[in-house]
Amino acid sequence: MSVAYMVNSFTPFRLGNDVLRYIQLKEWLETGKHPVMEMGNRLPYGYPVFLLLLSKLGLCKSFYIVLANYLYLAGSLYFVNSIFRNRVKAWHLVALTLLNWAIVKSAITPLSDIQYMFFSTGTLFFFTAYMGKKKISYLAGILIFSFLAIMTRTIGVLLIFSMVLTLILQKKNTDSGKAPALRILLLATTLFLILVVLCSTFFRINDYVNLMLSFFETNPAGFWITNIRWHLADLAEVFINTSQFKINFVSAGIKEALFMIAGFFSLVYFIQLLIKKRKDIPIVIIIYLLGYIIIVFNWPTYDARFWVPVIPPLITVVLYAPIPVKPYLRFGFFSWKLVYIFLGAFAIGYYSYLTFNKSAFAQRHDAGIWKNEYEIYFFDKAVDNRTANIRPYILYVLDTYDR
Repeated sequence: MSVAYMVNSFTPFRLGNDVLRYIQLKEWLETGKHPVMEMGNRLPYGYPVFLLLLSKLGLCKSFYIVLANYLYLAGSLYFVNSIFRNRVKAWHLVALTLLNWAIVKSAITPLSDIQYMFFSTGTLFFFTAYMGKKKISYLAGILIFSFLAIMTRTIGVLLIFSMVLTLILQKKNTDSGKAPALRILLLATTLFLILVVLCSTFFRINDYVNLMLSFFETNPAGFWITNIRWHLADLAEVFINTSQFKINFVSAGIKEALFMIAGFFSLVYFIQLLIKKRKDIPIVIIIYLLGYIIIVFNWPTYDARFWVPVIPPLITVVLYAPIPVKPYLRFGFFSWKLVYIFLGAFAIGYYSYLTFNKSAFAQRHDAGIWKNEYEIYFFDKAVDNRTANIRPYILYVLDTYDR
């Protein structure tokens, strides 16, 4: 898997709508020439600043962006494994994470998912470490990583809420000798939360809240029905380990119903595990994961990449599950793992194939919506009467950021 991941670091620059928005923000920060703010670009500045830093080092190319994502991914796995040390086998966590198709795709795409995963899991690691050893260095790690997480994704505010609520819930169980330190930490984190709210224009909290409310106010009933349907399906994509849009041998209605059912049982099973293993899982992790699920189910967009930042903790909780005693349940669990591994290996092979077959890449990446630009860039292909459909900015991005 490591070799396969390194092979995919040679992928062409993978275009996407959000990728272009990040590039535009990066260029606006760098030159101030691109009219990003007029385009309603609500993305936080964390990932564009990272791209800007790479640019200053002369490394803002597809190859180096992917390598940076791999380092973020490795750091995230280290943090999660350290939180749950001696409770799950590290190689199980690493293997199942690297085999997840959404992780593979996000790791080779210039998006903020893996960067946010790194900073959010780092925040949780430093918090759990501080709660155990009370070292000032861990407190500094909490502040730095939580700030960078919020800068990368607005949902990072949930980290602050989770830590504050954890301190409140655990305060009664703290002995008197440690209570003053915890009160200071509680005050500091609370003040930081207030600062985040006051600076919401900078962190774009109001932008996201207003966008969500605009969908809700238009059709409240439709908002809930659609969101539940969508996010049960994209959660199922994580647990089944494939995108429903890659399955073409089943009708759309049947496919959607099957993924919704799978997503429902996956969600129920996961929450049941959280409740059953609540004494073994740090309470801050439980609060964060439940809060994350609630927020995603309130967001009016379908996309499995929403779940990418929490896939390592999700897998860790599933690894807590004891082997079923009943033969048919044991067979079902074994069958799920077998399918998960097979589909994960297929996904890695498929992305490796696209990495080295530029013609197939141009036709299949992102459903072929960038096909004309890729073919011109890769093969200097003449387009004749299709010239009017060519987007010069896309060619500029490929020429500037491709490896």
